[in-house]
Amino acid sequence: MPRTVELILPAERTAEVVAAMRRLNPLSLRLQPGVALHPPGDVLTVEVTNRDLQQVMRVADRCGIGSDTSVSLSTSRPASVVSAGRADDVVQYRDTATVEEVELAIGQESTMTAGKVAIMLVAGAFAALGLASGTLHLLIGAMVIAPGFEPFSRVALGLAHGSRALRRGLIDMAKGYSALTAGGAVGAAACTLCGTSWRDAGVSSYLPAAALQGYFSTTSWTSVTVAVLAGAAGALLLVVNRRVLTAGVMIALALIPAFALTGMALVGAEWSLAGRALGRGLLDAVTVTVMSAAAFGWHRRTTRRQNRV
Repeated sequence: MPRTVELILPAERTAEVVAAMRRLNPLSLRLQPGVALHPPGDVLTVEVTNRDLQQVMRVADRCGIGSDTSVSLSTSRPASVVSAGRADDVVQYRDTATVEEVELAIGQESTMTAGKVAIMLVAGAFAALGLASGTLHLLIGAMVIAPGFEPFSRVALGLAHGSRALRRGLIDMAKGYSALTAGGAVGAAACTLCGTSWRDAGVSSYLPAAALQGYFSTTSWTSVTVAVLAGAAGALLLVVNRRVLTAGVMIALALIPAFALTGMALVGAEWSLAGRALGRGLLDAVTVTVMSAAAFGWHRRTTRRQNRV
């Protein structure tokens, strides 16, 4: 997908940057002298193929982007681009996001606002009812609606880049998964209010509830392997701008059911089960974070290497 890059810079740097952009053979290049109010300066808009985006970022790095307050940059994706003679370049593109785009996307998705905390709470209750009743589609629904992968990816990003994302990600992780565990407790309490123990709620279900509960409170080499693959896959989906598919990663992992089961077991004072479920969830969490950090580190190194070519 081609990208539109808008760069605001001081007038004394404009000629040098315009010359550098021309050498990239962009799809289009526009200059609006003196129109920017904050920061004050010229506005340069360039449309490039995704393959050339890294070279644009290299030029922006030389201008002091990220450290000089007189320079500002934003990127966007046009809905369509028609460029005579460049049709093949437009259609055949690299799908990798820049480091800055990955950081922004993760920041937007991972911040645990009041609404997202509420979603995690509801997802925990859904998961608890699914675990109690042996109803698999409720568990899958909880995994899909819970924004549970992004906080781990933010921690991983902080580890890979040495940024403040680490601290913010840990806070978001604590808020989101505390709400999820509380939702599991709410779901277990709802079973009790309906006159049955959550242990007995799935007697007539199409799946044995005990089997589901046992699976999400047990660690095996298979579960560890799945967590390793899912952690790497989730980070790579963010790198290639396919973050909508991270719901599939959450279905593969045991994060939502394990933490919900922890809340359920705490309500029933089943300390051994709570410990096993929490251990399963924490192991998945650590594995996902480590693998995601490795994927983000690889992306950062390869991106910067391309910029040095």
